[in-house]
Amino acid sequence: MIAIGIAWATAAVSQAPSDPATTPPPSSASATPSLSNLERRAKVYSTQRNCVDPGEERTELISGIRPVGDTIVLNSLFLPTGGRTDVGVKAAYVDKTRYFALIKSDSGKFSLLKRQDVSTRGARETDELVKNGLLSADETVVTLNLDDSVASLWRGADLYLYTCATTGSPARVSRIHVHVSSYKASLWITLAILLALYVFVAYLVRRTDHTLLSFVRSLDPVRLTVGPDGRASLSKLQVIFFTLIVFGLILLLALQTGNLTDISGTVVTLLGINGLGATIAKGADAKRLTISPENRAWLLRKGWMSSSTPDIDFTKARWADLFTTGREFDVYRFQSFVFAIVVGLTMIAGGFTQLSAFTIPDTILGIVGLSQAVYIGGKLVVPTETADLNAALDNLRNEEKRFRDAAVAAKKAPLASLQEAITLSSAGTYSAYMDRARGVSALFESQTGVTVPSTALEPSFT
Repeated sequence: MIAIGIAWATAAVSQAPSDPATTPPPSSASATPSLSNLERRAKVYSTQRNCVDPGEERTELISGIRPVGDTIVLNSLFLPTGGRTDVGVKAAYVDKTRYFALIKSDSGKFSLLKRQDVSTRGARETDELVKNGLLSADETVVTLNLDDSVASLWRGADLYLYTCATTGSPARVSRIHVHVSSYKASLWITLAILLALYVFVAYLVRRTDHTLLSFVRSLDPVRLTVGPDGRASLSKLQVIFFTLIVFGLILLLALQTGNLTDISGTVVTLLGINGLGATIAKGADAKRLTISPENRAWLLRKGWMSSSTPDIDFTKARWADLFTTGREFDVYRFQSFVFAIVVGLTMIAGGFTQLSAFTIPDTILGIVGLSQAVYIGGKLVVPTETADLNAALDNLRNEEKRFRDAAVAAKKAPLASLQEAITLSSAGTYSAYMDRARGVSALFESQTGVTVPSTALEPSFT
């Protein structure tokens, strides 16, 4: 009986409520469930399932309780969004090993990438990471498809790459600090810089009146690319068009990755064709539209024109100039314009990632080159008013020389005045010169817009 009473008393004491004043607080081990218990209760291993759920980022990845993974390597410290980006892991590639990714911004925002936005493969010799010596061909490449929502104007962030263990939790966690660059922000900044550059050039070449209306009109591409004849130049427009496209793509890459991209040989050839075409066309225009040095010296001496370079009349430039030679529709100009648009839009669609490998089929490149050759050839064979003016000035100078030689031959001494020269020469010689001078001055005025004073028509007698 005594034994039974002792057993009953012991059981009663053990089941009685404890005194909070005397009961020690529970240990931290008993208060918080252990991670192993969490794993046994919630984690289920699957090769296709991310082993980190939303809300577990701090416990599973940032706390550092998981083994440290292999080193992450990038081509730059910028991690671009808006497309696929290759990230290297200095670990031998194992088939069917799957990586997952998390981005934690410096502001504390977590972004778990979806399973389909992270893919794993072995590195290849053609990869930029391998070419730059950052990765070996037998190591691992993780391709991330980053949405623009994870970026905020190049702010810092931690990139976590990890694999999943059979326990259903991360096996090894790799981390690197990067700057995530927004594709949208980079694109808008690129467009703003291109627009500012275009406006600045238009401001520099505006008309001399410097009015707001003149500046607005100078923004018209055909006025910005006007030739020495005051007409829109197709070759200049193509050079500006392709230059802005290539510059924009290079700038966009620099803002996104902090690197400069290479340019394919096809792009260099294309720029060379258009640049060479513009240069030859400019030389052809100078030859066709410039008054010969002899005639220019004679005009300066006679006072028909000033020594300053005359302004180009931009108001004559029209979009129709791009497709016409003279007043006739030029199919070769139209062909060159159309193929330039097609090639330019294709370059834009390919983006900066394709700029180093961008190729144009040889047949299309040949058509572009042939169109430029025909365009330049057309400039060389089409007659101009300047050619007619040069011929008329040559004849006028010959008439003046005939008049002066006749007067000097009659006196056989230096002439004292124009009237004396008129008296000594035959009346027909003087009249022939004046008739031709009036006709040539009318032609000169119609082409240059400069009025020739009547006193400047008289022939020189010395």
